[in-house]
Amino acid sequence: MKSKKLMLIALFSIVFVFIQFNYLSNFSSARMERINGFEAHDWLNANDNATYVFNNNISMGISTNAPLEIDIKYDQYIINRQINLSIDANDSLYLEISTKTNLVDFGFSHAPENPRQERNVVKYNYNCIYSIISNQSISNLSISFLKTSQNGLISQNRYQLALYEPAQNAWVLVNTTEKEIEPSSETYLESELSNLEAGETYYFTLYEISETPPPDWTGTIIIVGITILIGILAIVLIISKTDYIKYLKTRTVAISTGPHRLSLEDVLENENRSTIIDIILKEPGIHFNELLRKTELAAGNLVWHLEILDKYKIIGKKDVGRYVVYFPYYQKNPISNIDLKLQKSRLTLEILEMIEEDPGLWNSAISKRLEIDHKTVLYHLNKLMDLGLIIFKKDGRKKKYFPNFESDYFNGKS
Repeated sequence: MKSKKLMLIALFSIVFVFIQFNYLSNFSSARMERINGFEAHDWLNANDNATYVFNNNISMGISTNAPLEIDIKYDQYIINRQINLSIDANDSLYLEISTKTNLVDFGFSHAPENPRQERNVVKYNYNCIYSIISNQSISNLSISFLKTSQNGLISQNRYQLALYEPAQNAWVLVNTTEKEIEPSSETYLESELSNLEAGETYYFTLYEISETPPPDWTGTIIIVGITILIGILAIVLIISKTDYIKYLKTRTVAISTGPHRLSLEDVLENENRSTIIDIILKEPGIHFNELLRKTELAAGNLVWHLEILDKYKIIGKKDVGRYVVYFPYYQKNPISNIDLKLQKSRLTLEILEMIEEDPGLWNSAISKRLEIDHKTVLYHLNKLMDLGLIIFKKDGRKKKYFPNFESDYFNGKS
């Protein structure tokens, strides 16, 4: 009797692993379509799957059990986003998927209420909303996101899918699980929507969930101190635009522009970006909503221009309380406070920058991204530890690395 129970448990485990592997392998073995632009039209057979790679580092994986005709349209202002959709339907169907940075750009008169969760802060930082409509009902739509900083998702943060509910004119959080897939150690966010009706438009996106800090005077004192600091910076940093442009053109700073192919002159000559620079020079520390009001740009358009200015290191940004504030970009020598050995090692700097951009990385994850041996990665991690530039925290069997923001290196950066 006991051996029979053990056999049943073993059989159940095998089936569970097979289902999980089969779901993810659908996308890993998918037909790859590289799209020069932001729109795709395609046909998939039953039990077919495909991955569409668009400009701006955008990708979408589609898996279907029924014959499918699909139209995909991405907003050109969206960058660095990835999603997998697995469709379960009873009949062949036509599916239209489009994206915007906010619901107002879909034609809504005003933004709906954000979702609420007791004792947690819920923030919309994803800047990508998916709209989906089908001519046939869909029994189940499985949705997954690869959780990496390259896709706009920070490894140590918690996220949850949200569905727009028209009756409440509000976003409603949907149960979302996080799974780490072995042996790749890749982490996915997974969620499901059931019984999607034909002809109905559904909107969904990701929200960041964080715990509400306990109220105390420390936070108030910090915010007051930062406000005073911003006021001082405003006096110190206000310079003429002519001098600032001259500074930008003569400085020596490494710039990684991502998918953008603009020259510095192209970036600076744009009328909207020129207006944004004027405002930030006059009001260092201005936050996004105030910029939105003063520029009178659409939110998605402003996000796009700020992203370009940030990529080209024309402006800098910092989190202050619940706001993101913007400053002129002043960069000291990024390695002026680092040991001479570190200055001579580009790989060590690359690993340091990777940890700074995506805190919580571990050895094998870095090794996989850089395609180098884990022993080499360990050597450079130990060098950074010896220099006091990173720290680690144990998470199960993993040793996760974080920037040491108390070091002179990070204190010397803008």
